[in-house]
Amino acid sequence: MVDKDISFWESIIFVDESKFNIFGSDGRISVWRKPNEELNPKNLLPTVKHGGGGIMVCGCFATSGMENLVSLKIIWTNISILKENLKISSQKLGIQNTFKLFQDNDPKHTALNVRL
Repeated sequence: MVDKDISFWESIIFVDESKFNIFGSDGRISVWRKPNEELNPKNLLPTVKHGGGGIMVCGCFATSGMENLVSLKIIWTNISILKENLKISSQKLGIQNTFKLFQDNDPKHTALNVRL
């Protein structure tokens, strides 16, 4: 991939999604402590009732710029996200007829019904 010429990279659209939480992580959090200090207030983290909320977004970029950061407010399939937003983004980026789509190896991107 590194030895590709500039015209190859100019035809690539990279797509990914991410979750942003209002109050920190919604997963496990590690706290380093000394023995017998587990309930010391400096080792405790506050909690937020009902998780505090967050937002899931999907976006894309190419060598010519960034486009369409989409808020995923409902459960969408990867196919519906691509159908509704990829064509518009590729047109705005100026590579609508020649682009190649690059995604990470998340299972929702590698399913047979999603491969382009």
